Amino acid sequence: MKFSLITPYLPSEYDQLLALKTNLMAQTTTDFEWLIAGTLPIDLDQTEWQAPFTIRQVHPKASTVGAARNAAMAVAQGDWLVFVDSDDYLLPTALATVTALEGLKSTTFIDLNQYPTYEPHVSFVNSLTQTSATDTLPKWGGPKRQRLRNRPLNLSADLLTELPTTTPIPAVVQNWLTHKYLLFTGEDRFEQFGRQAKITGKILNRQPVQQHHWQFDETNALYPDYHFLTQAMLATPTYLRLADPLYVRVKHNDPINQPSIHQLEDPHRWHHRLAAWQLALVDLPVGPLHVAFSRFTLDRLHRYLYQALATSSETTVADSPALMDQLHDYLQLVDPDTLRELPHNSRQILRAIRRQPRVPQFQINVLVRLRQLNRVIRHRGRGITRLAYNWWFTKLPIKPRTILYESFLGRNFSDSPKAIYNYLERNYPGRFHHVWVMNPGVSETPAGRPNTKVVKRFGWRYMYYLATAKFQVINMRQPKWFIKRPGTKFLATWHGTPLKHLVFDMDNIASANPLYKSIFYQQSRQWDYLVAANQFSVDVFEHAFMYPTDQMLPSGYPRNDILSAPDKDEQAQQIKRKLGIPLNKKIILYAPTWRDDDYYGVGDYKFTLKLDIDRLKRELGDEYVLVLRTHYFITEHLDTTGFGDFVYNESSYDDISELYLIADVLITDYSSVFFDYAILKRPILYFVYDYEKYGSVLRGFYLNMETDLPGPLLKTNDDVLAALHDLPAVTQQYAAAYQRFSQRFNAWEDGHASQRVVNTFFADELHH
Repeated sequence: MKFSLITPYLPSEYDQLLALKTNLMAQTTTDFEWLIAGTLPIDLDQTEWQAPFTIRQVHPKASTVGAARNAAMAVAQGDWLVFVDSDDYLLPTALATVTALEGLKSTTFIDLNQYPTYEPHVSFVNSLTQTSATDTLPKWGGPKRQRLRNRPLNLSADLLTELPTTTPIPAVVQNWLTHKYLLFTGEDRFEQFGRQAKITGKILNRQPVQQHHWQFDETNALYPDYHFLTQAMLATPTYLRLADPLYVRVKHNDPINQPSIHQLEDPHRWHHRLAAWQLALVDLPVGPLHVAFSRFTLDRLHRYLYQALATSSETTVADSPALMDQLHDYLQLVDPDTLRELPHNSRQILRAIRRQPRVPQFQINVLVRLRQLNRVIRHRGRGITRLAYNWWFTKLPIKPRTILYESFLGRNFSDSPKAIYNYLERNYPGRFHHVWVMNPGVSETPAGRPNTKVVKRFGWRYMYYLATAKFQVINMRQPKWFIKRPGTKFLATWHGTPLKHLVFDMDNIASANPLYKSIFYQQSRQWDYLVAANQFSVDVFEHAFMYPTDQMLPSGYPRNDILSAPDKDEQAQQIKRKLGIPLNKKIILYAPTWRDDDYYGVGDYKFTLKLDIDRLKRELGDEYVLVLRTHYFITEHLDTTGFGDFVYNESSYDDISELYLIADVLITDYSSVFFDYAILKRPILYFVYDYEKYGSVLRGFYLNMETDLPGPLLKTNDDVLAALHDLPAVTQQYAAAYQRFSQRFNAWEDGHASQRVVNTFFADELHH
């Protein structure tokens, strides 16, 4: 039993092909050929392309995926055709499992059972090498919500012989127990039709494919598969799906730079989709497959079309009249009974288009609004304020002198938005109306100060001011549904000089939203200005955020003005008194960051304290106290009550700049806090106990930590204690490095960043 693996590729996918070749070499059988089809010539004689199986390159006449697959099918020599995309992977036993299937017929449609994931191959390859379990897949991409699912039991053949013989085991149960496959025939043939409507991970016998000349649509760049698949389904009365997933479909998490075909921004997408559906349906005789395909396509119209056509939609649909003509013609072909299965409003819309090819705009807008309202009702009112924002508040007049501020998603009154607010209040009292976004329970807020309101994040007043304030000053990102209205201005102050790779410089983002890059890109296009602390940040933001340099403010961070203030020593004494720290004690500030691979779920990080506080207290407790400040991403509460008055856990303290002022030495790791702290010219120690792992496996660094940092890399508690016992020697050893670092990163930090930002961002308002 020989296989022909068919992989179309684009010129940009060369590295993906090489990775797939490495993956295929792990197959437990080599009885296959690999046909790679694309227009980019590849020298298969190179060492990197050598393999224990045959690799052949096919050059299609056109550059479409359909043309590539057709060209490969025409020259295939295997008994079975296996369709594998260049960025996907087969588990090592995939082909051997199919080979072991008994009684396969040429009229069987085989499904390797797709497992979709946003993880790159390295994640699941590493996972597979760490476990010998065969009854489940690793939880690639972090913990998933556990749901009860039917799973096959991987019982060995020997164990099956021990089952009681008095009770006969039905063949389907025997199949299930021995982890083979699920069969769908007769009336069940088109159950779960959606699984069968994707060509990737499917296997077909080559003989009927070539005998009937089944072809992919070479003219449809987005949807070439439907006609081929439906013709194949007509001739294969048996659908066989392997019980466990053996095909990994890697979904793209960077739709901006590396979009899949289905992620391409194309205003004619619906035109291509309808053309593919019509081509398939017109060749289907009346019968179960015609009904199944009609039901499948109408479901997609019902779920996705109306949102795209709604007046309020951000989606662009080109040439709506032409689309309606296509839809009108297509609806003449669908099975009438399946149209009756749709919900009432949707059915009425499609029937109207079936009668006359025009957009029933009013009915579509009503349906979209009803769906939004129904979603709020299902969630017991959650989201009602956002609905008000979209429906009403964004229609209200802009408030010309109102500024909305938000710092760290409303967690505190801090950072550059606080510095800008304070500067405006001091220098332009009464000129603006200030609105601060705060979460419930924040201890320090500007409530009660002149011309200032505090609103709860996602509350009614928040939505009102988010929609109507002329100015937004925010140090992270706005909500992804935020609507940038004409006449408003958005200032992104950001919140640190980058050490770790950010956004588009990251290969993979395991613990965040898989569409993080796409969301970030859309959000950052709404920023009018982005504050940069130094030229290094300007250079990084340009490629990491894909943000234009002419919209960056080369000002330094307003939050750091306090570190150069003439009265910074007096302020430090006041902060110590507020925190209850003895004035005669020196302060060690420990400010570690979170770890990307140490989390409970998406956006829910944890942290394990590796610093030996007991030993610090024993050896340094007479002279020092330890102030602990963890990253705001870390949700796990650290219990430090057992350390008495030696440890002050200030992880929830609003403004870390004030903690810099009182600290005599900083201990950090990969947090960007040291860029700001270096303004004070005080010692910095780097406790990097997991340096090799963090640097090579997780996100990597923009700096060379071995040569660019103004302090030592310490990997053990012994190293940390030795450095703390002899800080003068450490200071002397790193004096030259500290000076170079300061010139590179803090040249703009002169205590006047707030003034520069205000004079630029509010220029028109101040000149009036």
